[in-house]
Amino acid sequence: MQQIKSDIQLFKGKLNLVQDKEYKDLFNNISSILDALSDKVEEVLVKQEYLEENVQYMDEDLTDLQEELFEEVSFDELDDFEDEYIEINCVNCNKPMFIEKEILEKNKTVPCPFCKKNIK
Repeated sequence: MQQIKSDIQLFKGKLNLVQDKEYKDLFNNISSILDALSDKVEEVLVKQEYLEENVQYMDEDLTDLQEELFEEVSFDELDDFEDEYIEINCVNCNKPMFIEKEILEKNKTVPCPFCKKNIK
């Protein structure tokens, strides 16, 4: 980007050598357009770097989430899960959910995570 800006400055310096007013005005307009374009390109590059950085952070966060969600689970852990939880359907919205058996055995009321009404 610096090379482009220095080329534009060199172009502007050579404009002083142009004697014809008509050409000088034309080249000054071209010079202004080149300045505006180089500023816009620089702005786009800065925004692109910012977006690349954000995408990289999001990728790292998603990787962490994926590792956490899909970590390997042993068969013993699955058996423990089956022993501790039971799948039931909400009596109001009929959506399935897992609830600890202990809570159901103690006759505690449990709000449905979907419809927010009490299951029991």
